[in-house]
Amino acid sequence: MRSMTGFGSGECRTENSSRLFRVEISSVNRKQFELKVTLPREMLFLENAIRKCVGEKVSRGALLLRAEVLTSAGTAVMPQVKINKENLASLRKEMETLAMPESAFQNILSVPGIVEQVNEDSCQEENEAALLEACRKAVDALVKMRTTEGGLLKEDLAGRISNLENMLAKVEPEAALLPAQAKERLLKKLADAGLSVDINDERVLREVVIFADKLDVNEEITRLKSHFVHFRSFLANEKEALGRNMDFLTQEIFREINTLGNKTGSTSISPVIVQMKAEAEKIREQVQNVE
Repeated sequence: MRSMTGFGSGECRTENSSRLFRVEISSVNRKQFELKVTLPREMLFLENAIRKCVGEKVSRGALLLRAEVLTSAGTAVMPQVKINKENLASLRKEMETLAMPESAFQNILSVPGIVEQVNEDSCQEENEAALLEACRKAVDALVKMRTTEGGLLKEDLAGRISNLENMLAKVEPEAALLPAQAKERLLKKLADAGLSVDINDERVLREVVIFADKLDVNEEITRLKSHFVHFRSFLANEKEALGRNMDFLTQEIFREINTLGNKTGSTSISPVIVQMKAEAEKIREQVQNVE
């Protein structure tokens, strides 16, 4: 199990050590896979390769990846600047033709196309390899952190499922008595009202059974037990990303607990149902961060 929250970084130098590529990647929880990539302009052509690198090891979460190119000394690579002499000469000629004042020539360098930035050729094979290797290292570090946090999530969720199982064990014997108690209360009310009722009358028995059946929660208890077993099987699965499945199953657990509370309505059971709902809500919150 892995969390969707984490951070990783990686570095790699080119073979001639002239350039250092540094990649940082962070992630937070998100239902789907979403990756935002920030690259140096001259390395944008590698974005698809980087997305593939990340997608092979991460299936869910909102991720932000940033890459930068540094010199061998670890400082930012500054683009070279050159003046386009042809554009400059042409512009000066036009300005002289228009008899523009000398002060206008002072701002000539700010005209687009006169001063140009010259970026180094980053499309070299060794540069591409270094950037992708830095990306792989960053993703591996991210996955390691997400796995560590996922282990803590697993322990917490397993403990909370145990809490729900213990609470259900308290509810089950009391819930089993509810139909018989309801039957007794109904017959007592009829007797107190002075109504002559033949307990052996088939019509009376049918109505009593229907009334008592509304308090039968065996199905809800059985389904909850099954959900708990299923949830534990998700926790034991180390190979697949099952966050979505766990999220859906948690909703089903909460629904069964809610139905259980509505059916019983017992003063002795209700406090336990409230505790179960609170525990299920905590599970739901934790599951939101599982990949």
